Amino acid sequence: MEFNPEKYRHRHPCRVRFHHVDRLNVVHSLRYFYFFEEARFEYIRTMGFPVDDGIFVTHDKFFIVRNTCDYYAPAVFDEQLTILTRIAYVKKSSICFEHVALKENGTPAARAEHVFVHVDINTDLPARVPEHLRASIRSFEGENVEFIES
Repeated sequence: MEFNPEKYRHRHPCRVRFHHVDRLNVVHSLRYFYFFEEARFEYIRTMGFPVDDGIFVTHDKFFIVRNTCDYYAPAVFDEQLTILTRIAYVKKSSICFEHVALKENGTPAARAEHVFVHVDINTDLPARVPEHLRASIRSFEGENVEFIES
């Protein structure tokens, strides 16, 4: 897997616990999605957005429309992972998060993409990603994010 770690402005540590591994002592494939979700919330917090009890009902509303994950090298019990997170692109109504789980030796264990669609809070229909979010993403990610308007 080729990737540029310099494109990822956010890093989140994650220790592999007993309940994360299967009988072969490797992280179960589903657990990576939990690691990535935790890192995504910390990314949002780092950007300065409120992560509070009203996040799902009073702020901008998004639905996950795609989750993908590729696995490269097994992570094992008590291993320290670092989850790299970035927003790769923003389209008219969607935002794509990328994550890479790095093993202690710098080898990628897994890479994921999660696409979220911004929806109107009343109709649940796709709506343009608001300008305040676009500006915050641009400010945080700099040149590492692509804005696609087609």
